[in-house]
Amino acid sequence: MTDKKTFGSFIKTKRTEKNFSQKDLAELLFVTEGAVSKWERGVSYPDITLIADICRVLDISEHELITSSTDSEATKMKNEARNYRIIRGTWVWIPTIAYAIALLTCLICNLAIDHTLSWFFIVFASLVCAYSFIPTYTAFFTSKKLLVFTATSFLSICLLLCTCAAYAKEYSWLLTSCIGVLIGYVVVFMPLFLSKTNVSRYKFAISLAVAFILTVLLLLNIRVWHSFMLIPACLITCYAFAPAIFCTLICAQRFDAFLKTGICVASCAVLYYFAECVVDVLFGTNEASYQVDFEDWTQCLEGNIYLISLVSLLLISLVFIGIGLLRTRKKSH
Repeated sequence: MTDKKTFGSFIKTKRTEKNFSQKDLAELLFVTEGAVSKWERGVSYPDITLIADICRVLDISEHELITSSTDSEATKMKNEARNYRIIRGTWVWIPTIAYAIALLTCLICNLAIDHTLSWFFIVFASLVCAYSFIPTYTAFFTSKKLLVFTATSFLSICLLLCTCAAYAKEYSWLLTSCIGVLIGYVVVFMPLFLSKTNVSRYKFAISLAVAFILTVLLLLNIRVWHSFMLIPACLITCYAFAPAIFCTLICAQRFDAFLKTGICVASCAVLYYFAECVVDVLFGTNEASYQVDFEDWTQCLEGNIYLISLVSLLLISLVFIGIGLLRTRKKSH
């Protein structure tokens, strides 16, 4: 600690900045006014048990008190933290007050005009949904903010959909809409949650697999599908998800990056080459999309282009696979 004179002068400066008299400071620290006077005159040091209280009352750090000097870096950080708390509080409470005023206004208008509560519930659900995004309910939680945001925003959207369905007295589309929203949330947020688990390597594959299952459930729930179209639709969904799930599984392996790229390019090239063929078989069309004749580009344009694209992608994939095998071999030696 610095000498008593410097220490006393520092205490006096900080007390003056707070507009405290010696009596005020003494009362806040539960000591006598004479003790404060002795500190400031450099006669004695305060008891060590009072250091924390002095720092709290004078709004200084223990380092500043012991060195009897202002820590500009610490002060800057403290001011920035205070400004951040002010901005965060403003961000939370201004929208909250605005939503509350809007809600109260709509409540009064609904009662005054219709003499009952009807469309007010849609407004209420809309504001609950809006609040889940701006400023979000995470402001009232200190941990697991991502989980809170995901749960509250999804549930608030479902609440809004349920309210609209109840107001319109039409529920046939409700489950379909909720499943559709859930698919979007699974694709966006599930990888983030799985990244902190033991299966983090397969987070994208698992997320896509769950999204595939939900998509099939979505198709099963849509009542407009005729029975003869439902199975083809599910198979097409499977065919669409398969390359993505396969590629994410390959990327999760500990192969060389070039090798993984080559495998993914080759598999996608083959799957998408036969995509139209699958559609033709499922829906019973007889279009000859895969006829190949490089001497007849009028009748076989699509088939020629498909084959050239397939061969080109397979050659590219072979190049990547070859580079990957060479890199793997060098690493093994």
